Amino acid sequence: MAKIILLLLAVFVSAALANRRTCFCEIRASTDRSDPMFLDVDDPRYSHWLPFSCGTAKARCPDDCRNSAASALGGAVHPLDHSAGTRACNMIRRQVTPADPVHLYAHYKTSSCGHEGYQYLGELCCWELNLGPQYPTYYLHNPSCSADQHPLGR
Repeated sequence: MAKIILLLLAVFVSAALANRRTCFCEIRASTDRSDPMFLDVDDPRYSHWLPFSCGTAKARCPDDCRNSAASALGGAVHPLDHSAGTRACNMIRRQVTPADPVHLYAHYKTSSCGHEGYQYLGELCCWELNLGPQYPTYYLHNPSCSADQHPLGR
């Protein structure tokens, strides 16, 4: 009886391990996966003791990756809200003008399924606030990428 229980346990454990999928997720400033990564975000993982199909993982991965990106940026995406934009500006640490905005994309790739793609997260513009040599430089999110709303009137 003990051997049967061990055999069944081994079958269920191996089946659970075989039914794991990962949605590899990262934020890039381009649709090209070979461009440098802007931010590596938490990778959603899927597992179940019943078979977890590639179809299910493929269906869930894009939205789960977008949600992981929003969580990593600390706000909403598509469009970027104030919190997500502020965090992205503090990470990019440079002025990003409306004439040359940064477009952020959540890239995803589902393990063992041959499925990859990206979702648009939003347009990013940032103001640089330099108040002088004795103060640190700040970067603020310009939510509408407006050229005429700089906080210091520049």
